[in-house]
Amino acid sequence: MRARISDEFLDKQRWKGDGPADRLITATFSKGNQDLLYGLLKLNASQIRQRSNSALRNFLIKRRVPPSWFDVKRLHHGQKLFKLYALEMMALLGAMSLPYCYAASPGNNALYLSDKMRNAPGKRLMDTASFVIEVLTPGSLDDDHGGHIYINKVRLIHALSRYYVKKHPQWDRTWGVPINQEDMAGTNLAFSYVILLGMQQSGYLLSHREKEDFLFAWRYIGYLLNIQEALLPASFLEASQLTNLIKRRNFKKTEAGTILTAELLKYYKSTVPPSQADLLPSQIRFYLGKEVADMIGIVSDSWRDRITSSVSTLKSLQNMLSVHSSSYERLLLQHSLIRKGIISGN
Repeated sequence: MRARISDEFLDKQRWKGDGPADRLITATFSKGNQDLLYGLLKLNASQIRQRSNSALRNFLIKRRVPPSWFDVKRLHHGQKLFKLYALEMMALLGAMSLPYCYAASPGNNALYLSDKMRNAPGKRLMDTASFVIEVLTPGSLDDDHGGHIYINKVRLIHALSRYYVKKHPQWDRTWGVPINQEDMAGTNLAFSYVILLGMQQSGYLLSHREKEDFLFAWRYIGYLLNIQEALLPASFLEASQLTNLIKRRNFKKTEAGTILTAELLKYYKSTVPPSQADLLPSQIRFYLGKEVADMIGIVSDSWRDRITSSVSTLKSLQNMLSVHSSSYERLLLQHSLIRKGIISGN
C-alpha cells in the first residue's frame, strides 16, 4: 500500500488547479476567444472532432496517455456495476454525495459563489447526472468513443469557474484556488467511495471485487480529469483513509453549506409528490448521518426520522434479496424526461 497522505501535502494541493486547462482559459480570454469556447462546450464529441483546428478544439479531443496501472478490464467491470445499479446509484448521488460535498469548507464557497449552483440547482444536477452517465456507461472511455472529450469539457468548465470565482470580491485568497486538487479529490471520493457506502447502507450486497473495480473506474476518471495520482486511491482501504482525512480537515458547519443544502432541498421538493417531499430531509439525514447532516443544516425530526429509518430498513432487506431489472434503461428514460422539463422550463 502507498504511503499515507499528509496534511502538509494536502495544504499544497489547495493551491493547485488544473495547469493545462487553466492556462488555456487564461489565453482564451486574453485573445477574446470566449465565443469559440462557449460554442465548443455546447457541441457533442462528433461535432467537436469535425471543427477546424484550434487550441481549444485540440485540447478537447486529446487523450491522456493511460497510466501504468490502467487495466481496461477493471474499468469495464466498474462501469458494468454502474449499469446494474444505475438508478439506485444516481439516487444516492442526489441524496448523499452532493449534500455531503456541501459540508466541505472552504471548498463549498466556490459552489456558493456560483449563481448556477444557488439559483439553478436543477441545471447543476442535470449536468452532474449527464457527466456520471457519460463516463460510467460501459465502453464510453474506450479509444473509439468520446467519453474523454466529455471529461475534457468538464476540465475546461472547472477552469472557467476558477477564472471567474478567483475574481469574485467574496473569494478569500487564503482559501487557496477554487476547485483545487484537494477539493476535486474529495468530490471524486463522494462520487465513488461514498456511493459505495450508500449502497451498503441500502442493503445491496456487493462483492469486494465489485467495490474495488468501481473505485478503479473512478480512479481512472479522476486521472483523466487531471487529478494528481497521489490523490486517487488504489483500494477501498486507501479511499477510506483519504476520505476521513479530507473530512477531518474540511468538514464544518458554514453558512454556505447550509444555504446550498436549503436550495437543493427546495428543488427536490418541487419535483416530487408532497408525501415524499415531507420525508426528504430525513432521508438525506439517514444517509449522511447525524454529524454531517447537522453541519449542512438538516435538523432532526424524530417522528419523520423514525418513519424514514423504518422504511429504509425494509427496503434494505428487499435489496439484499434482489436486483432491480432494467435499472440503466429506466435511468436513461428518467434522465431524458427531466432534461426536457428543465430545457422547456428555461
